[in-house]
Amino acid sequence: MTTRDTTLKKVFLINDTLLFEPELRQIGPRVDYPRRAVKLHGPVSECLSQLLEHNDQVLSQRFLFASVWEKNGVVVSTNALYQTIATIRKTLKSAGLDENIIKTIPKEGFKSVARLHVGELDEFLAPQMASPVSVLPEESAVPETAATVAVEDENKPSFFHSPLAYGLAGILFILSCAVLYFVQKEEASPLADYQHIGKVNNCDLYSSWHDRDKSIEMFADLSRRYAIQCKADEMVWITVNLAQQVSSAIICDQKPEVAGAQCDSIVYRQQYHDEE
Repeated sequence: MTTRDTTLKKVFLINDTLLFEPELRQIGPRVDYPRRAVKLHGPVSECLSQLLEHNDQVLSQRFLFASVWEKNGVVVSTNALYQTIATIRKTLKSAGLDENIIKTIPKEGFKSVARLHVGELDEFLAPQMASPVSVLPEESAVPETAATVAVEDENKPSFFHSPLAYGLAGILFILSCAVLYFVQKEEASPLADYQHIGKVNNCDLYSSWHDRDKSIEMFADLSRRYAIQCKADEMVWITVNLAQQVSSAIICDQKPEVAGAQCDSIVYRQQYHDEE
């Protein structure tokens, strides 16, 4: 039997309802924690951690890009940040938090407005109450009438073999399939929203920027700077982020989410001037 190590690990208690452990990327209801806790994806956990660390402060998009993605050498589109914020809100609500504590501040960024306590896990875990156990007298006798009823009940058809039970089972199966569909859809590849531009210089090009001409122009500029050359069937995903003033390209022999895919990446920072 393993013992849970809680030594010096920072834990956030959110609105006296949820516990969040950044090191484990884990969040769940305070009651019965961690039995109903769920794991968070890396960027989601890091973004939530930054918002809570700076509770009641507005964090700009540039700050979150740098703190969550750029420090790991990753460049993402603005859409990825908004999807991450939406996932945080959905996770908090699913875990039992009714209040929306992540606020969007127009033209400034995002802000956490939680009632927050920070400490170690043991400080916040509620003591588990033992369920009372009733004990019958050793020589208690079963009344004859009760025994008769029990015999009659054995002859009644079981609910679990009734048509109603089969109907409920069918409904539950359909609901579980629907939940599985939406979970898989929610965990789709972050490149799923990229627009297919077409073949450019023998590269099958996809872009986060849904402007075909500008995407081709940006790819041509990257190709001149880094001599990008594609072999047969190779694909390129370019990410253009005006907020970060960064563009990047990922060159793969197959889709990145496919096991065994071989990819190279290029990151280029420059000052953009958008005339639109």
